[in-house]
Amino acid sequence: MKKPQAVAMTTFAKTKAIKAKTAITSVLVTGMALATSAAHAALDPVKVTAVETEVLADVATAAGSGMTVLGTVLATSVGMSLLSRFINKGANG
Repeated sequence: MKKPQAVAMTTFAKTKAIKAKTAITSVLVTGMALATSAAHAALDPVKVTAVETEVLADVATAAGSGMTVLGTVLATSVGMSLLSRFINKGANG
């Protein structure tokens, strides 16, 4: 069954009104989200500097530890190579 013309226009008008309300709501929510993020953007410079200092100290420690591990691995590799050559020369006479 076909809907009468007046009912079809009313349904179209309701759909259009709902879409308009949805658009307005999403604009308002986006605006509030931006305002909230801007409010939280004000950071305490002293705390930021303290965190930066701690992170840099941790990075320096990690870099130092990495170099120690690298040196140990290289020394072990060279030592095993020399030991292998020594064993081969001893076996070959």
